[in-house]
Amino acid sequence: MNANWAEENLKTIRNLMEHAGLYRRALAPVAIIVGVLGLVAAAFAHTVGWTEPNHFAPYWMGGAVVSMLSAMLLIRSQALRGGEKFWSPPTRRVAQAMAPMLAVGLGLGLLELLHTSMDRNGIRLAAIWMILYGGSLHSAGFFMQRGLSLFGWLFVIIGIISLFISEFGQTSWLVDSQAHWVMGWAFGVNNLVYGLYLKLTTEPLKDE
Repeated sequence: MNANWAEENLKTIRNLMEHAGLYRRALAPVAIIVGVLGLVAAAFAHTVGWTEPNHFAPYWMGGAVVSMLSAMLLIRSQALRGGEKFWSPPTRRVAQAMAPMLAVGLGLGLLELLHTSMDRNGIRLAAIWMILYGGSLHSAGFFMQRGLSLFGWLFVIIGIISLFISEFGQTSWLVDSQAHWVMGWAFGVNNLVYGLYLKLTTEPLKDE
Protein backbone atom coordinates (compact mmCIF):
# COMPACT_ATOMS: atom_id res chain seq x y z
CA MET A 1 0.00 0.00 0.00
CA ASN A 2 2.82 2.40 0.86
CA ALA A 3 4.51 1.75 -2.48
CA ASN A 4 1.28 2.44 -4.38
CA TRP A 5 0.64 5.57 -2.34
CA ALA A 6 4.15 6.89 -2.99
CA GLU A 7 3.88 6.10 -6.69
CA GLU A 8 0.56 7.93 -6.95
CA ASN A 9 2.02 10.95 -5.16
CA LEU A 10 4.98 11.04 -7.54
CA LYS A 11 2.67 10.83 -10.55
CA THR A 12 0.53 13.64 -9.17
CA ILE A 13 3.53 15.89 -8.51
CA ARG A 14 4.96 15.16 -11.96
CA ASN A 15 1.59 15.91 -13.56
CA LEU A 16 1.34 19.22 -11.70
CA MET A 17 4.84 20.25 -12.74
CA GLU A 18 4.32 19.30 -16.38
CA HIS A 19 0.97 21.10 -16.60
CA ALA A 20 1.80 24.21 -14.55
CA GLY A 21 1.10 26.51 -17.49
CA LEU A 22 -2.16 24.73 -18.26
CA TYR A 23 -3.41 25.10 -14.69
CA ARG A 24 -2.42 28.75 -14.73
CA ARG A 25 -4.56 29.27 -17.83
CA ALA A 26 -7.43 27.31 -16.28
CA LEU A 27 -7.28 29.37 -13.08
CA ALA A 28 -7.68 32.72 -14.86
CA PRO A 29 -11.36 32.37 -15.91
CA VAL A 30 -12.22 30.82 -12.53
CA ALA A 31 -10.79 33.82 -10.67
CA ILE A 32 -12.54 36.21 -13.06
CA ILE A 33 -15.97 34.62 -12.66
CA VAL A 34 -15.61 34.47 -8.87
CA GLY A 35 -14.55 38.12 -8.85
CA VAL A 36 -17.48 39.21 -11.00
CA LEU A 37 -19.93 37.28 -8.83
CA GLY A 38 -18.47 38.90 -5.71
CA LEU A 39 -18.91 42.41 -7.08
CA VAL A 40 -22.42 41.68 -8.37
CA ALA A 41 -23.41 40.19 -5.01
CA ALA A 42 -22.14 43.24 -3.10
CA ALA A 43 -23.90 45.67 -5.43
CA PHE A 44 -27.16 43.70 -5.32
CA ALA A 45 -27.18 43.57 -1.51
CA HIS A 46 -26.79 47.33 -1.28
CA THR A 47 -29.33 47.98 -4.02
CA VAL A 48 -32.07 46.04 -2.21
CA GLY A 49 -31.04 47.42 1.18
CA TRP A 50 -29.87 44.20 2.85
CA THR A 51 -27.39 46.01 5.07
CA GLU A 52 -28.60 44.70 8.44
CA PRO A 53 -26.37 42.20 10.30
CA ASN A 54 -29.13 39.57 10.05
CA HIS A 55 -28.72 39.37 6.28
CA PHE A 56 -24.95 39.24 6.02
CA ALA A 57 -23.97 35.67 6.95
CA PRO A 58 -26.75 33.76 5.13
CA TYR A 59 -26.45 36.00 2.07
CA TRP A 60 -22.72 35.50 1.61
CA MET A 61 -22.83 31.81 2.49
CA GLY A 62 -25.32 31.45 -0.34
CA GLY A 63 -23.04 33.54 -2.53
CA ALA A 64 -20.11 31.27 -1.71
CA VAL A 65 -22.13 28.22 -2.76
CA VAL A 66 -23.05 29.89 -6.07
CA SER A 67 -19.41 30.87 -6.68
CA MET A 68 -18.14 27.39 -5.83
CA LEU A 69 -20.66 25.68 -8.11
CA SER A 70 -19.89 28.13 -10.93
CA ALA A 71 -16.15 27.49 -10.52
CA MET A 72 -16.64 23.72 -10.52
CA LEU A 73 -18.80 23.83 -13.65
CA LEU A 74 -16.23 26.00 -15.38
CA ILE A 75 -13.36 23.69 -14.37
CA ARG A 76 -15.36 20.67 -15.53
CA SER A 77 -16.04 22.33 -18.88
CA GLN A 78 -12.35 23.14 -19.33
CA ALA A 79 -11.37 19.57 -18.44
CA LEU A 80 -13.82 18.08 -20.93
CA ARG A 81 -12.61 20.40 -23.69
CA GLY A 82 -9.03 19.38 -22.92
CA GLY A 83 -9.89 15.68 -22.93
CA GLU A 84 -8.97 15.31 -19.26
CA LYS A 85 -10.81 13.92 -16.25
CA PHE A 86 -12.56 16.49 -14.07
CA TRP A 87 -11.84 14.73 -10.75
CA SER A 88 -8.21 13.93 -11.53
CA PRO A 89 -5.55 13.28 -8.84
CA PRO A 90 -4.20 16.88 -9.08
CA THR A 91 -7.72 18.28 -8.73
CA ARG A 92 -8.33 16.07 -5.70
CA ARG A 93 -5.10 17.25 -4.09
CA VAL A 94 -5.99 20.91 -4.55
CA ALA A 95 -9.53 20.33 -3.22
CA GLN A 96 -8.21 18.41 -0.21
CA ALA A 97 -5.73 21.19 0.54
CA MET A 98 -8.42 23.88 0.46
CA ALA A 99 -11.18 21.93 2.22
CA PRO A 100 -10.16 22.36 5.92
CA MET A 101 -10.02 26.17 5.84
CA LEU A 102 -13.21 26.42 3.80
CA ALA A 103 -14.96 24.05 6.22
CA VAL A 104 -13.95 26.26 9.15
CA GLY A 105 -15.37 29.27 7.29
CA LEU A 106 -18.65 27.43 6.80
CA GLY A 107 -18.74 26.47 10.46
CA LEU A 108 -18.14 30.05 11.62
CA GLY A 109 -20.86 31.26 9.26
CA LEU A 110 -23.32 28.78 10.74
CA LEU A 111 -22.24 29.80 14.24
CA GLU A 112 -22.93 33.44 13.36
CA LEU A 113 -26.51 32.48 12.50
CA LEU A 114 -26.98 31.20 16.06
CA HIS A 115 -26.10 34.60 17.52
CA THR A 116 -28.70 37.23 18.27
CA SER A 117 -28.90 40.28 16.02
CA MET A 118 -27.06 42.40 18.58
CA ASP A 119 -24.11 39.99 18.70
CA ARG A 120 -23.62 39.64 14.95
CA ASN A 121 -20.71 41.46 13.34
CA GLY A 122 -20.45 41.43 9.56
CA ILE A 123 -17.04 43.10 9.38
CA ARG A 124 -15.51 40.67 11.85
CA LEU A 125 -16.93 37.68 9.99
CA ALA A 126 -15.78 39.09 6.64
CA ALA A 127 -12.25 39.58 7.99
CA ILE A 128 -12.12 36.02 9.34
CA TRP A 129 -13.44 34.67 6.03
CA MET A 130 -10.66 36.57 4.22
CA ILE A 131 -8.03 34.98 6.46
CA LEU A 132 -9.45 31.48 5.99
CA TYR A 133 -9.84 31.91 2.23
CA GLY A 134 -6.27 33.15 2.03
CA GLY A 135 -5.12 30.12 4.01
CA SER A 136 -6.94 27.79 1.63
CA LEU A 137 -5.32 29.45 -1.39
CA HIS A 138 -1.93 29.24 0.26
CA SER A 139 -2.43 25.51 0.85
CA ALA A 140 -3.53 24.98 -2.75
CA GLY A 141 -0.44 26.89 -3.87
CA PHE A 142 1.76 23.98 -2.79
CA PHE A 143 0.28 22.01 -5.69
CA MET A 144 0.15 24.87 -8.21
CA GLN A 145 2.19 27.91 -9.15
CA ARG A 146 3.85 29.96 -6.39
CA GLY A 147 1.76 33.01 -7.25
CA LEU A 148 -1.35 31.39 -5.78
CA SER A 149 0.31 31.12 -2.37
CA LEU A 150 1.31 34.78 -2.53
CA PHE A 151 -2.24 35.68 -3.51
CA GLY A 152 -3.43 33.76 -0.47
CA TRP A 153 -1.12 35.79 1.75
CA LEU A 154 -2.72 38.96 0.38
CA PHE A 155 -6.09 37.83 1.73
CA VAL A 156 -4.56 36.85 5.07
CA ILE A 157 -2.91 40.26 5.50
CA ILE A 158 -6.00 42.22 4.44
CA GLY A 159 -8.14 40.10 6.74
CA ILE A 160 -5.89 40.63 9.76
CA ILE A 161 -5.73 44.39 9.16
CA SER A 162 -9.51 44.58 8.75
CA LEU A 163 -10.03 42.55 11.92
CA PHE A 164 -7.81 44.81 13.99
CA ILE A 165 -9.35 47.99 12.60
CA SER A 166 -12.89 46.74 13.21
CA GLU A 167 -12.05 45.79 16.80
CA PHE A 168 -9.81 48.68 17.86
CA GLY A 169 -10.06 51.41 15.23
CA GLN A 170 -12.64 54.04 14.47
CA THR A 171 -13.43 54.37 10.77
CA SER A 172 -16.50 55.51 8.88
CA TRP A 173 -16.17 52.89 6.17
CA LEU A 174 -15.32 49.71 8.08
CA VAL A 175 -18.72 49.34 9.74
CA ASP A 176 -21.48 46.75 9.45
CA SER A 177 -23.49 48.84 6.99
CA GLN A 178 -20.51 48.64 4.59
CA ALA A 179 -19.79 44.94 5.17
CA HIS A 180 -21.13 43.93 1.75
CA TRP A 181 -18.76 46.34 0.00
CA VAL A 182 -15.88 45.00 2.09
CA MET A 183 -16.72 41.52 0.77
CA GLY A 184 -17.10 42.86 -2.76
CA TRP A 185 -13.72 44.55 -2.59
CA ALA A 186 -11.91 41.63 -0.99
CA PHE A 187 -13.42 38.71 -2.86
CA GLY A 188 -14.64 40.57 -5.94
CA VAL A 189 -11.95 43.06 -6.92
CA ASN A 190 -8.99 40.95 -5.76
CA ASN A 191 -10.11 37.82 -7.61
CA LEU A 192 -11.03 39.80 -10.71
CA VAL A 193 -7.66 41.58 -10.85
CA TYR A 194 -5.80 38.33 -10.22
CA GLY A 195 -7.74 36.54 -12.94
CA LEU A 196 -7.10 39.30 -15.45
CA TYR A 197 -3.41 39.31 -14.52
CA LEU A 198 -3.18 35.56 -15.15
CA LYS A 199 -5.03 35.90 -18.45
CA LEU A 200 -2.81 38.71 -19.71
CA THR A 201 0.50 37.19 -18.59
CA THR A 202 -0.05 33.57 -19.64
CA GLU A 203 1.17 32.45 -23.03
CA PRO A 204 -1.52 30.94 -25.27
CA LEU A 205 -1.55 27.24 -25.96
CA LYS A 206 0.53 26.10 -28.91
CA ASP A 207 -0.68 23.37 -31.19
CA GLU A 208 1.40 20.30 -30.76
